[in-house]
Amino acid sequence: MENENQAKLVIIKNKIEEIKKFYKHVVFYIFINVLITFLGAFSFKIFGDFIVSNQYDENGFVHYPIWVVWGFFLALHALKTFVFPDVFGNSWKEKKIREFMNK
Repeated sequence: MENENQAKLVIIKNKIEEIKKFYKHVVFYIFINVLITFLGAFSFKIFGDFIVSNQYDENGFVHYPIWVVWGFFLALHALKTFVFPDVFGNSWKEKKIREFMNK
């Protein structure tokens, strides 16, 4: 009984860690993309002939690919964390935890 409770505790801790990683990913996604977007609105010379210029061109806003591609991977992370937690092997991990706890 005690081993089963410990195994459940480990499983719950792992799930909480996955949720925590997802929320860190969301915060990092928002922070970095907003930073890139606002820095892209300015032009300044860093050194020599290397110029960081505004990222707007005749085609419009060029940061969309970063937001969209990274957003796609963030959505996959959300699906892995909340919708399909067992698709990527969590049931295997739980099985191994129980196996080691029984030894």
